[in-house]
Amino acid sequence: LSVVAGLADELAVMYAGRIVEQGPVDALLDNPQHPYTQGLIDSLPSRNKRGERLRQIPGMAPSLGNLPNGCAFAPRCSRASQACADEPPLQLLEGCSVRCFHPGAGAGEAHAQ
Repeated sequence: LSVVAGLADELAVMYAGRIVEQGPVDALLDNPQHPYTQGLIDSLPSRNKRGERLRQIPGMAPSLGNLPNGCAFAPRCSRASQACADEPPLQLLEGCSVRCFHPGAGAGEAHAQ
């Protein structure tokens, strides 16, 4: 991601073959709205204290031949709710396009299911 930040003006983050967040590289990396983008950023070694285990996004990516209905990231997402059973619409938020029913900060916050 740091190489991309130095080379690109725009960035698109994909999960399971779909763009989940897209926008200016600085806006996207400084204020990620999709929980997958936040998970990628949180897993960077520079975001961890020396000697600590690297943070990981829980679970496994789905098989592209057998994608779940609705949001493909929902089984791994701490923000998932009943709404995630449907495909989230692409919405403009904080200067980026994001495909999520629960965008924004607070990747660790769980929504009631």
